[in-house]
Amino acid sequence: MLTARWALQNRRTRSDRELFALQNDIPPAFVWNGLPELTWDLVLHHYLPLFRSGKTRPMPEFNEPAHPRLLIISHDIVDVKMAGPGMRYLEMARALAPDLDVTLAVPAKTTLEVPGVCLIPFQWERPLGLQKLVEETDIVLISSFIMSKFPFLQDTNKRLVVDLYDPAVLENLHYYQQESMSQQESLNSQIVDTMNHLIRRGDFFLCGNERQRDFWIGVLAANGRVNPRVVAEDASLRSLIDVVGIGFLDRVPRPSPRFRGIHPAFPENCRIVLWGGGIWNWLDPLSLIKAWPQVLAHHPEARLVFLGTRHPNPLVPPHQMARQTQALASEIGEKDRTIFFIEWLPYEEREGLLCEADIGVTLHPQHVETRYSIRTRMMDYLWADLPVVVSDGDIMSEWVRTYGLGCVVPPLDAEAVAQALIEMLDVPKDTWKNTFAPLKLELVWPKVVEPLRRYGLHGTPAPDRGVATGRSLTAGRLGFWKARLARARFILRSEGWQVLLRRIWKYIQWQFSQVH
Repeated sequence: MLTARWALQNRRTRSDRELFALQNDIPPAFVWNGLPELTWDLVLHHYLPLFRSGKTRPMPEFNEPAHPRLLIISHDIVDVKMAGPGMRYLEMARALAPDLDVTLAVPAKTTLEVPGVCLIPFQWERPLGLQKLVEETDIVLISSFIMSKFPFLQDTNKRLVVDLYDPAVLENLHYYQQESMSQQESLNSQIVDTMNHLIRRGDFFLCGNERQRDFWIGVLAANGRVNPRVVAEDASLRSLIDVVGIGFLDRVPRPSPRFRGIHPAFPENCRIVLWGGGIWNWLDPLSLIKAWPQVLAHHPEARLVFLGTRHPNPLVPPHQMARQTQALASEIGEKDRTIFFIEWLPYEEREGLLCEADIGVTLHPQHVETRYSIRTRMMDYLWADLPVVVSDGDIMSEWVRTYGLGCVVPPLDAEAVAQALIEMLDVPKDTWKNTFAPLKLELVWPKVVEPLRRYGLHGTPAPDRGVATGRSLTAGRLGFWKARLARARFILRSEGWQVLLRRIWKYIQWQFSQVH
């Protein structure tokens, strides 16, 4: 009752004083201690006639919301500077707001204000605040390790949407490669257990593209989620898992020059090559640096800009690849001369850099993460009509070939990267302008989020909810603690004992808050 009352009081729009002031026609004899007196005689002979005569006003606190309520819980920061996950959840919330009552919960204070979307910060070590938000909604969207951090989500009766667009189980294979094999195995077990936990609990699943959907259907089947109950409802499994990737904003980017003719190292005639996202361990910026001297030999006016040497979230440690890339740029003598590393720009300001650039570059080795990836920053390039150089092997390279959006090069081939950049810099940027329109028609945000909008308006809990499937959710506790120990060793080695102690203390506080 207290929980229900808390939810009710937080939805009210008028105070008690205002509500009781509406009853001005109540005779003084009907008032007891400032409140309307309720007796059977008064209810029957005074209040009931008022109801029947239509002289009463409805209390909005008791009305059902006009739209289903969706709570999106972002595991990454959403603010003026943010990485791909934060950008995706922000635009997803915007696109859904006309049809759903959307709340976006973010793990830190934010200065953003989004019309139609309620942004509410939460704290990892204080689960009660987020739990109250969950109690007040109809549908909850989570991803990654959110359920591990907030176990109450396991038992919620709300419809649970699980976002699988970022296959962390594949990313982590590259993130921890500097660790010992035993460490890598323990950390891999942790992320696999986290993933399986989500798979067994979700009502509806999102993925980034059709390739990913095939991958995740295999994972769902291994966990018992592809079963007679689910297939009887929808043999295509679209009501179980569907594609909600990354979309384009339904407007053109706004120019705002910041380098050409303004920065002393960027002359008016310079051509800007942009690496527009993070320098992560599973990417290949080194081939771009190796190719750069050849590019300069043909185009001395060229400038190379890397956006972001580390994650916008300060809790994410720097990637080894970022250090290697800067070291190689210094080694060839071009760092801060024709190669520049800048930190993340505010979300709106990135548009100016996209408009100012001549070519966008995203390179990667050929590995399993590549095949199933979907790069937010690559979508930024295409939105800004920026021709691209990309490595072969991912879904983006297929789009570049199909629509003629730039050049596709073999993975880890610096010579091919150099030749592609030289050829593309030989012609004006506008050469590619008309090639982007067909893709944009298909991938605007309102179309991209349609499966989630449809589920929000008409979906139901999974038909096999509550049915025991796959392994017991309590299995693997020993593996869980082994993975925790491996993670602690990694933090100690990469960030030092002070950071490790601080995180252990925060974990203890969080565990205490779960009990109390």
